[in-house]
Amino acid sequence: MIWNKTKKENVKRAETKKLTTGFTVLLIPNSSDAAKTIEMSFDRILQVFTAAVAVAIIIIGLVISMMVHNHKLKKTIEEARADVTELTETNTALEDKITSLNEQIDADREVFSKIEDTISKKEEEVAALSEEAAIPGEVPIKNADAILVEDPYADSEGGATMGLVFSTVKGALVVAAGDGEVIHVDSDDENPFYKKGIVVDHGNGYITYYRLNGEVSVEEGARVSRQDVMAVLDNDGYVAYEVKKDGEFVDPAGLLGNSN
Repeated sequence: MIWNKTKKENVKRAETKKLTTGFTVLLIPNSSDAAKTIEMSFDRILQVFTAAVAVAIIIIGLVISMMVHNHKLKKTIEEARADVTELTETNTALEDKITSLNEQIDADREVFSKIEDTISKKEEEVAALSEEAAIPGEVPIKNADAILVEDPYADSEGGATMGLVFSTVKGALVVAAGDGEVIHVDSDDENPFYKKGIVVDHGNGYITYYRLNGEVSVEEGARVSRQDVMAVLDNDGYVAYEVKKDGEFVDPAGLLGNSN
């Protein structure tokens, strides 16, 4: 580098400050004897330096910005990983809970199945007992002796009783032979030797008929259970008892068993 400065002996010092100054760069390639020179003014050098500083500042700013962004991104990734880990643990806990609940449901199903079986058996037992209770198998007299006799009115114009006739005393209670519904209470028009007639539908095709002289205490539509009181004899006399099965008269003695 060669510094050029023009001097004139007759130039004043003030004028010397106004002269243009700069640098001349001498370039000598290793493979050639020819030298090249490049002249650069001070202002140009200052511009280049300023530009270089600006570029350096921009680059440093970008590097700092990338570092900050990278730090935030790394932090975000770590937080995301922590959230994923927490979600995984929560999901595992939920799966364990679901498994436990499924096991409990299976156990409850077994319990409910046993309960249903028990209820079903109880219902069958109740139905069987209800069906048995509806069969007219009781002697229709209580609270007094009930003596089975021949029908005293068999040869009368009232016609023979299509069942059994009991001889009993005043105050004897006439009771339902089985569970059922009272479907008729009226004067006994079919047999003039009895003042009252009671008809009970027991279901399963069974209907019972009670003919007596006395005070009736039930009304049509009433539900009665086996041995419920339906009437009281007001004098010594007879109680006629008949049973129909599916519309046909049957022998009540076969249903009474050892009760007769």
